[in-house]
Amino acid sequence: MDELEKIRTKKMIIEETQKKEEAENYPRTPITLSDSDFHETLKRYPLVLVDCWAAWCGPCRRLAPVIDELAQDYAGKVVFAKLNTDENRATSIHYDIMSIPTLLVMKDGKEVDRIVGAVPKQVIEAKLQKYM
Repeated sequence: MDELEKIRTKKMIIEETQKKEEAENYPRTPITLSDSDFHETLKRYPLVLVDCWAAWCGPCRRLAPVIDELAQDYAGKVVFAKLNTDENRATSIHYDIMSIPTLLVMKDGKEVDRIVGAVPKQVIEAKLQKYM
């Protein structure tokens, strides 16, 4: 093995190790966001699905177990977060949340897609696959 090949192999091993470490640092359950930490969280993770919900919203409560399940299924690839729209008005207004549940697909800190309403797990997965 020549020197260049050794360097490439070493670099590949380092990159693989970094990816595994990053995946292990991803939360396996949805995290709770607030107005104060919303943008900081988006900077920390490349792909985040934000569930905008409220405690009084029946469809939001029905969607919650689906979000929990997806957080497990996509751990290390996507971070799932919850934003209570009643408690975090500034972020809700900024992202023009008019109906709940609304799922914001955030890539590299920017909204790239959204899903409005309680939808089946497969619909959410299909949307996420486009950005992975």
